[in-house]
Amino acid sequence: MAVVIKTFSTPGGLYVYDRGANAILSVSSAEHLALQRIEAGIADNNDCELLKRYIDQGYLQDSRIKEIEHPATTYMPFYLENCMNQLTLQVTQDCNLRCNYCIYGGMYGTQRIHSKKTMSFEMMKKCVDFIIARSRGVDEICVSFYGGESFLEIDKIKACVSYIKDKYKGRSVRYTTTTNGTLFNDEIIRFLDENGFATVISIDGPRDLHNKNRVYANGRGSYDDIMENVQYIKKHYPKYYEKLSFTTVIAPGIDFSCVSDFFSAEEILSDSNVNYSTVNKYGASNDLEYNDLYYTTRNYQMMKSLFAKIGLYSIKKTSKFFATSLADIEILYANLSKTSVLEKSHPGGPCLPGAMRPFADVDGNLFPCERVSEGSIAMNIGHVDTGFDLKKIEDILNVGRLTEAECKSCWCFNFCGLCAAACDRNGKLCGEERLRHCYSEKYSSLDKLVAICLLLENKHDFNKFKDGEGKNYG
Repeated sequence: MAVVIKTFSTPGGLYVYDRGANAILSVSSAEHLALQRIEAGIADNNDCELLKRYIDQGYLQDSRIKEIEHPATTYMPFYLENCMNQLTLQVTQDCNLRCNYCIYGGMYGTQRIHSKKTMSFEMMKKCVDFIIARSRGVDEICVSFYGGESFLEIDKIKACVSYIKDKYKGRSVRYTTTTNGTLFNDEIIRFLDENGFATVISIDGPRDLHNKNRVYANGRGSYDDIMENVQYIKKHYPKYYEKLSFTTVIAPGIDFSCVSDFFSAEEILSDSNVNYSTVNKYGASNDLEYNDLYYTTRNYQMMKSLFAKIGLYSIKKTSKFFATSLADIEILYANLSKTSVLEKSHPGGPCLPGAMRPFADVDGNLFPCERVSEGSIAMNIGHVDTGFDLKKIEDILNVGRLTEAECKSCWCFNFCGLCAAACDRNGKLCGEERLRHCYSEKYSSLDKLVAICLLLENKHDFNKFKDGEGKNYG
């Protein structure tokens, strides 16, 4: 199989990413042109001479991948029986809001819709027993409570926490919950505070933008109620406030810059942890189109964060949204040259389904996480009464087999973030569906490679730097 590379450039340099060595090489203009021809499969004799020089240095080798297989495949059964570290409980399928982009709003194919179904206390206990029995190999587990709106069933959450404390006194257990922030009261806040809950609250920016999508069933916006609750918590429960984090969804048509500025300018939120996401695109009945303004604004904000990283811009003027992105760039750089593809390899993307962050619906059905479709046959990986379906889990773990030929020749193999959710078409795993999402993964990965090179060109200290015929960034 031919060498797998990706040529790219920045305003300050010309580069090639070598998948086999998992390294970025800085190259000359003539070399860059030759490598572009090699990449396109139209190399001439002179290009082959260049290729040979790099091969002699240990780079640009023919791809070693012969088979797509996730490295966790063989030990997954043991891991599922001994090393579960988290379980998310769907305490209710009901919600007091009707957000326009909600995955339970009826526009996501096989996904369920809002209902009044709740998880019984008996089922909660079964779920707790299920993870405790399968977590002997970990020091601490996490039990998460999810909806719908989880606080609609706060009494059951309280009873579940009491059950864990009474029956499993020797276990270290963390608790998390996600809420729309409208139902806080003193009783709920004290309970969450006393039990160390990490709490994620959804706010989509300033009032006018938030209220475009996050509304009650009667259409009234929820912004004022949420902000009043957050202000109350900060004033009366400052220690619990420190455990709050916020998440925002940038929907199509929403001004990215305006939302970003809100979280920096709004005094009560300015010191908080904030993450953003876009509307879930997997399984949507309609294509979700983000306009050029969104991408231009996002890229501009990211560039300011990179400038701040090298001391050319004030960190106070950058968007809080990109703290995670910058950390991802650092991690990607740290892993360059440390890992390389083997004869049996799998694209990045799949977590360890059933072990990392499994999700139990109100009836006790198990899914890889809370973000997949609950109506999908392929995503249902078992039940708390009967255990895991190992065949389905292996299929989900090895979704790269669906697109084996394409993955074997793809430069983005090491960075791919496509999991099984990107392959789900009407409840079945589908290679064609997976390929529909390849472009966005390649675009995102190339952005990170470019960012690494920009930082290095401006003397950012990644604490690692080597020279070869080209400069090996990794």
